[in-house]
Amino acid sequence: MTMKVKNNTSATSTLNVLGRNQTELSKQLARLSSGMRINGAADDASSYAISERMRAQIRGVTQDLKNTQTARSLMNTAEGAVSSTVEILKTFKEKALDAANDTNTDRDRAIIQREIDQLIAQIDDNAHVTYNGKYLLNGSMGGNMPSDEHGVVVDFMSYLDNANLSAQEALDGAINYASGGLFSGESDLISSFLADMSSGDLLDITGINLSNADTGAITGLDAGGEKEKNAVSVVPEDGSPYTGGVPSGTTVINGLSVVWPDTGSDSAKQAIAKALNNQWLSLCTDLIQESYELNFTDPGTTVRSMTVNLSPTSIGANTLAQVVSTYDSTGKTIGLELQVNMDYYGNLDLSDENGAVAGDPNQLYLDRCIAHEMVHALMAANIKHFAQLPKYIKEGAAELVHGIDDYRKSKIEAMVSDQAKLKNALENSNTAPDDDAYAAGYMILRYMAHQAANAEPEKRMAFQIGTKANQAIKIGFGDMRSTALGLKKEDGTTLSVETQKKATAAITVIDRAISKALNQQTTIGAIQSRLDFTASNIITAHENVTASESTIRDADMALTFTEYTKANVLMQAAQAMLAQANQNSSSVLSLLQ
Repeated sequence: MTMKVKNNTSATSTLNVLGRNQTELSKQLARLSSGMRINGAADDASSYAISERMRAQIRGVTQDLKNTQTARSLMNTAEGAVSSTVEILKTFKEKALDAANDTNTDRDRAIIQREIDQLIAQIDDNAHVTYNGKYLLNGSMGGNMPSDEHGVVVDFMSYLDNANLSAQEALDGAINYASGGLFSGESDLISSFLADMSSGDLLDITGINLSNADTGAITGLDAGGEKEKNAVSVVPEDGSPYTGGVPSGTTVINGLSVVWPDTGSDSAKQAIAKALNNQWLSLCTDLIQESYELNFTDPGTTVRSMTVNLSPTSIGANTLAQVVSTYDSTGKTIGLELQVNMDYYGNLDLSDENGAVAGDPNQLYLDRCIAHEMVHALMAANIKHFAQLPKYIKEGAAELVHGIDDYRKSKIEAMVSDQAKLKNALENSNTAPDDDAYAAGYMILRYMAHQAANAEPEKRMAFQIGTKANQAIKIGFGDMRSTALGLKKEDGTTLSVETQKKATAAITVIDRAISKALNQQTTIGAIQSRLDFTASNIITAHENVTASESTIRDADMALTFTEYTKANVLMQAAQAMLAQANQNSSSVLSLLQ
């Protein structure tokens, strides 16, 4: 055996082993002190990367749970306000029913009206509820809440009535508002309608049913109403309208001053004048009030008088009747004239209360014709720039009041099968044939009402409930202010119960408001339920990801203690052997003695 002093290879080898043992001991100490198997990327690079991604996910899921909890708090705040509004509307209904009862005097109804005005103010207070400074129910978080098909067209007409905009801006806004944002404006509505109608399924797309007796009036059974409205019942006469004296001078009917012509000895003119005065004008304006909430008594109405002309010379040969409006330089309506074509209606069957033409059972009843034309009169008197609206809107709205499923059935069927003609009637309605514009307007308004009836408000709020972008619950809150519910006009006029007739009309308005509020309440409830499931799912995901990350990263303490003991023993043994190796070199000194 050679003896060397310059290089102690035994000591060097032992020192290396000592270093490895020391490193292993330090690693086991770190694992025991931290409780983790992986304390850095050097311990296990791939597992470390997986673990860090899981930790990021765990922190994200934890924040998602917090987001869900705050979202639930926001929804609870909104639900409380809407619940209060629903309770107020229940009281509203009671008060309206009370006011409609003729055991009350108008003085009693005035007292009820004061209470109703306060309830309306409270509804507005409820609508301005906030969460973290955000207004929830004033329309800023979703716009309009459609109720049903009838409610959609009422909202459409209400927007046009109150809009101080150009005709096109008002029309686009009305479509967007009434549909709850489903359609952005006129062009979007037309393109969507034409695309959907390419299937040819009229009933499914528009709700128009051509196979039953209902005329398709917006207040009728086909549009979701409570009872069928057929050709006879849509204008519900109570006995013969041709009785009594011939009106002369001026009479007032539902807030409209009617100037009567001299009928002379013409029995046909006398019969029509009596029917208009006795029932038709009253029933038709009531029908329009029910359908669109338009009347001649609102403060914003620009004209409240109309001349009746039963022998016009300017009326077209193919025109049954028409309302001619006079406008000032600003486009405001300042005059109305109802013209009836006596060439068509000069031979009425006086045994028929609806105004049938003797010997021509296919001719449109005169009472329905009057209803159609009085829509034009009321729209002209209430809607700014009415004259600039497209023909299909003006005529479609008029047809929608009394329905045309029977009278224009063949035209509607033809339009369904001829997409080019349908498109032309909508995009170029002012130059399209009248029958085309009438049918196309009726069809597209029924389409808008049918499609938007169950639509939700625009989704302007998002609850981030996932760890990835766009993993969110998007919601919208409808406008729950009294104006949006139809309880107050933009000019501040509140729903009136000050007369028996007004109280009766108010019941329908309140029912529609209740429907809107309940739609909003059920939507909120559905989101609340979803958030509960979301929170439960997030908690489960948090548990599972945490368990998975623990499997990868956490130390097995029993195994780690074993490895630590092993490393500690080896460390001590290496130290002892290093000391022995150093002693081996010192033995060379014995040769010098």
